[in-house]
Amino acid sequence: MPRVFADAASFEGLQFHRHGVRRPDGVWMPLDGIFPYPEGMGAPDVSTMGGWASLERLKEFSYSGRTHPPSMRRLAAEIDRSAGPSFVMWWSPKEEKVTLEDGWQKLQHLREHGSTPEAFSLDDPMDQPVAA
Repeated sequence: MPRVFADAASFEGLQFHRHGVRRPDGVWMPLDGIFPYPEGMGAPDVSTMGGWASLERLKEFSYSGRTHPPSMRRLAAEIDRSAGPSFVMWWSPKEEKVTLEDGWQKLQHLREHGSTPEAFSLDDPMDQPVAA
């Protein structure tokens, strides 16, 4: 994953990138600060979040980047999709500071309601709202 993160950081169109782990008790921890992991805590949810300038730039990195496509092919069998989608998208104003918890809540919305303007999938993207 560090190579994918470094590749993303140098990719044109990435505006921010965050990583973290959500423990079963709902507490967020930095990805590099989870060890030693509390015994008996249960499996954490690993989260990465990126803000992209456009859907086109995200697709370019996701499908044509040097490291992301082969890494995702290797991880495909490891990702637990039993709770539904593991990837969510939404539009937010550029100046908005989104958190990993915001992303977690959007993912829960997508799992419960399917793609809506509030939260959607790459397979069923919603149009970017017109700026007021």
